[in-house]
Amino acid sequence: MRGIARIAMTGPLAATAVAAGFSLLALWFAPVLILSGATIGLVTLRHGALEGAKVGVMGLALAIGVLMAATGHVGRAGIVVLLPWVPIWCAAVVLRGHGSQGTALAMLGAFVAGFAYMLRQALGDVDAFWAERLEHLGAAVREQGGEFLSAQETAAIAGVMHEASVAVMCLSLGGMLLLARAWQAGLYRPGAFAEEFRALQLPRWVSAAGAALAVAALLVRTNAAPAGLVGDLFVVLVLLFAAQGLAVVHERTGRAPARRPWLIGVYVFAFLMPHIVATVLAVTGIADQVADFRQLRRARR
Repeated sequence: MRGIARIAMTGPLAATAVAAGFSLLALWFAPVLILSGATIGLVTLRHGALEGAKVGVMGLALAIGVLMAATGHVGRAGIVVLLPWVPIWCAAVVLRGHGSQGTALAMLGAFVAGFAYMLRQALGDVDAFWAERLEHLGAAVREQGGEFLSAQETAAIAGVMHEASVAVMCLSLGGMLLLARAWQAGLYRPGAFAEEFRALQLPRWVSAAGAALAVAALLVRTNAAPAGLVGDLFVVLVLLFAAQGLAVVHERTGRAPARRPWLIGVYVFAFLMPHIVATVLAVTGIADQVADFRQLRRARR
């Protein structure tokens, strides 16, 4: 994929075409949206906020023009694939200025939390929203003679779809930012990304937010009320601390080549049992905030 980065770095028009092209391709194959956001992040990290904003605006105009010419409207899907450019640009500006992946990821987490809140305010009952979407999908499948979920299964899946979408958004934005940083390091400073990632540490205010959320979760559980926004924020915080926990694992395994199989095992189990591995990594990240396993705070002092 480094070839994509090289093409984007040949000039602003090339970067615009790459970002817009992958965002449009994401309408048919969603994972390539990460390449689109990473392109905006790479330009911002390398050339600054102004150049990143210019490429973003030109890419937005190009993508909208293509959608209007092809379909006559932008549509909700078009808005969705272009929406991540704003937080990625902001996070890239923060990362360029502070050099802290943890601070930039925390900012993305705050954006996802705010978006989840606005979505709950706009939709009201998010479970009903997802249940309706699943029912429409089930009706289309049955019209083709296929089988779909039962009513009970549909209700159960609809109950976790919103939190799952929050997790996917958080992972996607984080993937865009880290890929942009990896591209930048690969092109201009090989090895710098791994060094920076192993030193990833979240700001202290994230720990304070986690403590406040723990109290809120206890109150919600005591009142037997639905988790709601507290559940969304819990997902975001777990993934943020999991990123720090993964950095701790990379730092520990990087010290001794004999420990590398442990790192491979972590990624294999993360693919097979993501919810369990994310929880274990989050606990590791929280413990690192307290114990400072990598002695980062001592090194700064």
